[in-house]
Amino acid sequence: MEGEKALRSKILLMCIFSIAIFSLSEDRFCLCAEENTQVEGEKEEKSELAKLMKEIDKNYKATEEISGYYNYKEKEWKIIGDASVNLINLCKIALKKFARPDDEKYQKLNRMMLEESEKMHEVYERREQVGALEDAQWQVRRLRQTCALCHKHLGIHLYPNLYPGHKDWGVK
Repeated sequence: MEGEKALRSKILLMCIFSIAIFSLSEDRFCLCAEENTQVEGEKEEKSELAKLMKEIDKNYKATEEISGYYNYKEKEWKIIGDASVNLINLCKIALKKFARPDDEKYQKLNRMMLEESEKMHEVYERREQVGALEDAQWQVRRLRQTCALCHKHLGIHLYPNLYPGHKDWGVK
């Protein structure tokens, strides 16, 4: 009888121990799954942000390419108009989707980029007026300044090949 009682106690103890181990491993599995999902979400966000930045860069470079012209024809004004509309939309996406409420300077720089893009579109809308060409060229430079300030704030260097051996150009 005592042998049976001891056996039952051992079986009961092993069952309790097994249940405790299983529940701990299940919690650990859930935590790992949550961490993996979070890391994947961060990677996806960075990938989306990279695509957005690539589009911003493409539109900016289109305006920069013609900024040295001494005369704009309708073709060049169309580039300014299309790029400014695209930049406005892209900046609005950046402000809403990739906001950093804890980084006021980043938010301010993104708002400045939107404002400069809107000013560029205003110049496009009055392209027939005297001085519009110079104003468009000025706005391209304002966009460049705003981009450079934001990149500097984030620690993103535009020309890393100028500094061989330096590896810390990532986002801070």
